[in-house]
Amino acid sequence: MTTGTRNALLSPQGEDSAIKYISLVFLWGVAFSQKSNGMPLDSTKYINNDKIFHHPAKVLFGSRAFDLEVFTDFEKKLIGEVSLFFRTDSQPRYREVSFPPDSRRFLYRYNPQTNPARYITYFFTVELKSGEVYATPVDSSGLLSPITKKLVDPIKYYKERAEGKR
Repeated sequence: MTTGTRNALLSPQGEDSAIKYISLVFLWGVAFSQKSNGMPLDSTKYINNDKIFHHPAKVLFGSRAFDLEVFTDFEKKLIGEVSLFFRTDSQPRYREVSFPPDSRRFLYRYNPQTNPARYITYFFTVELKSGEVYATPVDSSGLLSPITKKLVDPIKYYKERAEGKR
C-alpha cells in the first residue's frame, strides 16, 4: 500500500523551470553588466594629428564655385582612402566624395550654381590601410566637429565690408 501521490509525468517539471529561470537570470546579467564609459553609442572618436590639414576659407560665396581641399603628410603607401563628406540645407544627408589615394592634395570643387544652397557642412577623413581613421576638424576630446559655412551673396558681403560691418 502506498500513501501519498506520485507525479505521473516523465519529465520533472520543477527542474525544467528552475533551469530556465537560472539561464534567464544569467542572460540578463550578461546583457546589462557591460560597463558604460559615459559616451553615447554613436560618438566615434577620431585620431587628430598634424599629418592631416585643412584651412577653411573665410567666406564662401553662393554665386561662384569654391574649392574644399585637404592636405596630408602620410606616406602614399599607407593611405587607404581619403574622403570629403558634405551636406547642404537642400541635401540633408552627407554625401561622400572619395579622392585618389596617391595624391598629396585632395581637392573638390563645389559649384553652388548647379547645387544651390544657403549653407554647407563638411569634414574630411583619412583611412590608413592599417585601419586607423583620421579626421579633420575634431575637437580636443577627439569628437568630429564638422565645419558649417553660410554661402553669402558677394555683392552684399562686399557692400557690408566697405561700410565696415564685417
